[in-house]
Amino acid sequence: MTLKCRKSAVKESAAQWNLDALVETPGGDLLPCFVSVISTYCTVQAANSGDGETLLGTVSEALGAPPSTPPQTVKGGSCDAGDGDEEFPFSGSMVSATWDFPKERKPEVLDAFHGLFGLGPREPR
Repeated sequence: MTLKCRKSAVKESAAQWNLDALVETPGGDLLPCFVSVISTYCTVQAANSGDGETLLGTVSEALGAPPSTPPQTVKGGSCDAGDGDEEFPFSGSMVSATWDFPKERKPEVLDAFHGLFGLGPREPR
């Protein structure tokens, strides 16, 4: 499955890989989503809503495992599309989940996120 994203931005360093995305819901709404992948775990945050919970379920399917801990609500805040774009103001709490994995599996996890968010093939490191 590939999620339809209106906007996405990837930042990668030697220590971590980050994705900020606006994901389209089946109803056509936009859902903020943030992903961070470190050497032995990844964290995904989405809007604290039914669509956000569904997005975490879709991530579980893509990674082939449920989160290592149950999803938790993260204190609310506000954001925009990340570049000063006022098209998508968001204010509210987020739901966050973390998946642990052996460090040897990190390339597979990154490939799963690239496929899920339609980012194209990942450049090997």
